[in-house]
Amino acid sequence: MNILLAVCGSMAIGPNLISMLRDIDYVNKIVGIDIDLENPGRFLVDTFHQAPKTNNKSYINFVKNICKIEEVDVILCTSTQNSLIPLKKHEKEFNDLGVLIPGTNLDDLLIANDKGSMLKKLSSLKIKCPDYCIPKTKRDFDYFIDKHNEVVVKPRISSGSRGFKILEKKYVNDNQNIFDKLNNSPKMNSDEYKKIIVKNNNLSDIVMMERLYGQDYSIYSLADKGNPLVTIPFKRLNSKEGISLKSEVDMNIDVINYVNKIIKSMNLDWIVNLQLFLTDDGIPYIYEINPRVAGSIILTKGANCNILKYGLDLISNKKLNINKPLYSKMIRYYTEVLV
Repeated sequence: MNILLAVCGSMAIGPNLISMLRDIDYVNKIVGIDIDLENPGRFLVDTFHQAPKTNNKSYINFVKNICKIEEVDVILCTSTQNSLIPLKKHEKEFNDLGVLIPGTNLDDLLIANDKGSMLKKLSSLKIKCPDYCIPKTKRDFDYFIDKHNEVVVKPRISSGSRGFKILEKKYVNDNQNIFDKLNNSPKMNSDEYKKIIVKNNNLSDIVMMERLYGQDYSIYSLADKGNPLVTIPFKRLNSKEGISLKSEVDMNIDVINYVNKIIKSMNLDWIVNLQLFLTDDGIPYIYEINPRVAGSIILTKGANCNILKYGLDLISNKKLNINKPLYSKMIRYYTEVLV
């Protein structure tokens, strides 16, 4: 099997995926593409090709051509917005070439990737979600701020901690101007944030959620068209900018049942990552779905339940022998690529 790794320069995901793929005996070649010519992932894969941006008209033909040249069998995407969605829109063309793009079907994928649409759908299905608001007007924004002491706000379509802010009415920092607060500070005054969002006509592009307290979880699941095959929750013990720096397996049955219910309701497929808070009352609340492989997938290998291998076995029609997940702990330690 020859694997094409789209956006191979992803710092949090690329090295993990590459090292895990190296340990799968039927993976023959790893091909990487990325817009950045000097991304470190290019030196870890077998062959590398610099890609145009995904919004470039030539992108799809570029990827199809690479698949032909490198005899690619499967495309793995490390970014939902910058690889998985654009490629899924042309999935049939790749299938006709004998190339698989595993993952949730496009319609359900678009809902799962949009935090506002995701919460709206799950709420309509009576699945517990944090209180949220997709503001259409300044009045909607103000009403939700008045309703909660602290509010978390994030772009509806984003990854990691990009655009993440904690808003409160009383917080003021006179040492930063408004632009710096929006881009660099995790906490800011709600009125100042509103001014910038309204000025940039981005009000409906954000989702507002009540701030949750409790244990943060990142969960990996392998699903077969809405049917969860294995689900492994990890406690996020230390994270920075959306990346888990320290995590450990915690097979909490309430978390597993909750996530499996979401997978069925959202018709999620193949490898997915979900993030939630388990409150002090023991109630799980979803806040994000990454319908793709994510940064700490290597933890599943440490738990003797390698979801990446199982996922490739599944699409290859190999017999699945899924191990019971064992306790495992990950401490992330960065290194360098010397060229």
